[in-house]
This record gives sequence, C-alpha cells and structure tokens, in this order.
Amino acid sequence: MLYKFTGIMEKLLVYPENMMRNLEKTLGLVFSQRVLLALVDKGLVREKAYELVQRNAMEAWRTGSKFQELLEGDAEVMEHLNQEDLAGLFDYNYHLKHVDDIYARFGL
Repeated sequence: MLYKFTGIMEKLLVYPENMMRNLEKTLGLVFSQRVLLALVDKGLVREKAYELVQRNAMEAWRTGSKFQELLEGDAEVMEHLNQEDLAGLFDYNYHLKHVDDIYARFGL
C-alpha cells in the first residue's frame, strides 16, 4: 500500500496557483481557529472569543468580505489583538512549517 501511495505522490501534479485561489475562496476563514485561540490567549473566555469570531465569520460568508478585514474593523476584537497580531494569524506558512520534516520521514 505504501509503495502504491509513493508512486502516486511521485507522479502528482501540483498547481500552486490553483491551490491558493481555492484557499482564498474561503475569505480567510481557514484561520478562524487561530484567531479564536489568540483571543483566548489574550484573556477572553472561550465563549466570548467564539462569539466574536463567529459573528465576523458569518458576516464574511454573508457579504463576501475578507475575514481579516472584518476583524480589523471590529472594535471588540481590536481591544485584544492589533493588526500585527492578526497579520501573523493569517499566515498560510504556519500550517506548512512541518511539511519538510514529514516528507523526510518517508524519504521523499
């Protein structure tokens, strides 16, 4: 099974531009968990942090606005996070930081 999977991975065609375009269709909502946890780390109780994140996430879906921009415009959120904090939370590379190590374990 691993042999078959290795063959698939070796022949896999990846189109980074298409992948990024698909990720951007989420309006940044893929980062909602990181925002929630950052708010909790800043001292908010989880329920309040969830309320702030959910309110802005639903507004993003409803209007097509970018999640990060909505958060930046939300005074309650900005009481706890600044623009630099938010920019760091909206970094795709955070989720990729261990990819090379994972591939190295499989000799790829």
